[in-house]
Amino acid sequence: MYVLEVIPLTALPPNTPQILTYYHDYPLPKGAIVEVLLNNRAVNAAVVDSSSLDEQKIIVKKSSFQIKKTARSLSDISLIANWQFKIALWLANTYSAPLGLCLKSILPPFLLKARYPVTAVGSFMVEPDNIKARWIISRAKNSADHIQKILDGLKSGQAVVIVPDASYLPFFENSLKSYGPGVLTSSTKNKDFYKIWNEVSMSRLKIIIGTRQSLFLPFADLRHVGIIDPLHEFYKSDMSPKYWTPELAEMIASSYGAKLTAISPILGVTAFDSAKRGQIDVADNKTGWPARTTVVDLAAEFKRSYFGTLSPEAKDVARQTLAEGGQILILASRRGYSGILLCQRCGYSVKCPDCDFPMRVHQGVNLSLLCHHCGHSQSYPYACPNCRSAQIKPTGPVGSQKIFEELQKMMTYGQIPRAPVLIMDADVTQNQTEEDEIMAEIRSGKPLILIATQKIFSYGYDTSFDSVIVPQLDALSVGSDFRTAERLWYRLEKITDFNPKDLVVQTFHQNDLLGKLAKHDYQTLYEEELAARKSFWYPPYSRLITLTYSHPDWRKVSAAARAAVEKLKLAAVHIKAHEKIKVTETSPLFLRKEKGVYIYSIIVKIDSQIQPREFLRYAPAQWLINVDPRTTT
Repeated sequence: MYVLEVIPLTALPPNTPQILTYYHDYPLPKGAIVEVLLNNRAVNAAVVDSSSLDEQKIIVKKSSFQIKKTARSLSDISLIANWQFKIALWLANTYSAPLGLCLKSILPPFLLKARYPVTAVGSFMVEPDNIKARWIISRAKNSADHIQKILDGLKSGQAVVIVPDASYLPFFENSLKSYGPGVLTSSTKNKDFYKIWNEVSMSRLKIIIGTRQSLFLPFADLRHVGIIDPLHEFYKSDMSPKYWTPELAEMIASSYGAKLTAISPILGVTAFDSAKRGQIDVADNKTGWPARTTVVDLAAEFKRSYFGTLSPEAKDVARQTLAEGGQILILASRRGYSGILLCQRCGYSVKCPDCDFPMRVHQGVNLSLLCHHCGHSQSYPYACPNCRSAQIKPTGPVGSQKIFEELQKMMTYGQIPRAPVLIMDADVTQNQTEEDEIMAEIRSGKPLILIATQKIFSYGYDTSFDSVIVPQLDALSVGSDFRTAERLWYRLEKITDFNPKDLVVQTFHQNDLLGKLAKHDYQTLYEEELAARKSFWYPPYSRLITLTYSHPDWRKVSAAARAAVEKLKLAAVHIKAHEKIKVTETSPLFLRKEKGVYIYSIIVKIDSQIQPREFLRYAPAQWLINVDPRTTT
């Protein structure tokens, strides 16, 4: 009889052991797979260690729990390599995620399938190499040129280029096709995935382009890792383990002794701080915006009693562009018709019955109200549900449907030439095929107007517009999150990636900011933002953690929040780090309702030198943990 130490490939509570002990009839190598029973449920588990019962007798006798026998062996040979265990352990420690879930997330989807036999292959360097990451600040259309220079300078070995999502792939596939790259995404079929896996492990495939799954391939000789658009929100995994892909890429590059290059529209506040500390190298290839930029002060327009969606300046640019046979992009801040429905008499706004959020006005055959969080819809009320006043009307930034309606009126009255008007948002383009149809229309070169939400940003690499109009810039920066300002800068730079000859931006508050961005003068902005973050102890001066609990009964949620906050404060004292850990006090402000469930979020700020897992092992089991969230709202 032998004693196996195994990692169940499932989620275990953070305050319980992540490696469990089982009996087995014969020894198994590290990386073998067995099936074990966990709470009467069959679960696959990876073998970490195997030793004879005679060697472990004393430990077994002193064990406070009964050791069970494995159900069966699924693989007597090693299928999981040491480098995969190391990545899983790093993910678990860095993001305080279940070790088994971390290991499962990096394994190929075809593992244990008879048609796709594999063995443990690949390895890291013995010691990680501290090579400085390099950031290249560049316009989107120049990104492929930078990657080509990297690949041309790669005399031997392999390289992987990571993109935020699959919509980026056609541009980079086409730009790098002479290098014969392999392409990998989460939708890659097992047959193709298996082929890439084997060719990478044998160093037959030198270049990989793909989404974050590509980092888990068994590289034989990885020399360079490229990250495209490293500030993109899709790089944050939305399922446990909730890792930040650029950080994972840096760890993997270091472990292979490979160089890492990030190609970004802006440096970002955290990377700027790293550059100041000499931790990364920066090559800023950008100059000021090439477009003729017109900033329209909406406050002044309102004083002149002009309330149209497009200002006279925007109409002039649209008129001239269409007359010359050009194409126009109008960036909508949201889908639908308009913002909230507000009573002018009592101030009541119609909220979703299943959420705490105001419902948005949408235009179909008739006006209706739709919740953008849960999808609940209801008829449009023509009287205030609160005071019965008829003075109820849509207010707030206009959506794509309202902009479409306004454009049709302008064409009818001859204010702008007639042209096809297309919409790209979550309502109209609900799948990749529909997006592809719209992009085909744009690439035909015919005069047209595209109304799009931020979905269009992924196409800035191979798409241009003659003019871009932003009807209300301020609506792109709504929110109380500490990264709100940085996101606005990022979105403005993404807008200029479309290489417009004319850019019209309508705003209430951002006139001074636009002047600095147009000149690519970020130094002052970064310094001011760093000073503000230092005052409030936000990243990069700390790490953020959110803990979230949900339940249909708000009383239970509130009680659980009070108990959790006190427990976390005691934990900080227990590990002698109470001065380096700040836990938010309980407040109704952190309680919200969404999809019929009440949700409470606790925000923790923790010193960067403290391992989050050391502190979070005291967190209540029912709370979902997110280390380094991209937003706190």
